Amino acid sequence: MAKKSAPWIRSKYATVFLALISFAESVFAPILIDPFLIALILAHPKKWRWYIVVSVVASVVGGVVAYWLGALFFETLGKEILSWYGLEPSFGWMALQLGSSGFVFVLIGAFTPIPYKLVAIASGVLYIDFLTFLVASLIGRILRLGLVGGLTHIVGPHVLPTIRKHLHRIAAITAVILIGYLLLSLFKY
Repeated sequence: MAKKSAPWIRSKYATVFLALISFAESVFAPILIDPFLIALILAHPKKWRWYIVVSVVASVVGGVVAYWLGALFFETLGKEILSWYGLEPSFGWMALQLGSSGFVFVLIGAFTPIPYKLVAIASGVLYIDFLTFLVASLIGRILRLGLVGGLTHIVGPHVLPTIRKHLHRIAAITAVILIGYLLLSLFKY
């Protein structure tokens, strides 16, 4: 494995690289953290917990940046767009309804293959309580990246086919359940 691995995996900056990838994925980059996390854990199995912590923390910090970008964008441009189209009442109602289910909304985005950056930005735009956003992000990212990292550590190189085969199914089933709950919460009388 070591001879065939990418140079960044053996670099003393591998952890920094993982942190940057995790941060960027949560703000703007169309990439997944998982392959980078898996590669580092396979290359350095004794550091598996450390790599999970780094990826979770950097991802949530990136999510916080995306949240505030969403909030700032909405304040500077979004309100004018809503006003132009006369959508303030509809948006206000939607934000109020989602506020009560914001935790589930963020948890879905932090755990499933739905791009977390979109959920983070939308959370800022929709004024989801910041503490709710932060807690749901931490739980979702710990579950997602902890599952990937833990399986990688336990099963080693054999985990890649298992993750490919089952992670999206588990995430999809969880997403359907959580989305169902969210919809029921939004449209209850």
